[in-house]
Amino acid sequence: MPMYQVRTEDEVLAEAELPTDSKAMTWAVRVTTVQRKALRGRRWQGHRLVGGVWEHRFGGGRRAAARGDAAAS
Repeated sequence: MPMYQVRTEDEVLAEAELPTDSKAMTWAVRVTTVQRKALRGRRWQGHRLVGGVWEHRFGGGRRAAARGDAAAS
């Protein structure tokens, strides 16, 4: 089974072996919900280990537009 990570720019929050990207995305949302205090609104990304290299698969978290910053322009 493929290995997945949920991480921010500077920290790995969790790692797991999961059968598909869709299962990994569900797991990542659950992990980030539990870890929301550690995230402090930062963006997070899900990565999959492919041939020894971590590839970006999905992401989430707040962006400036989500907080209304873009609406002010």
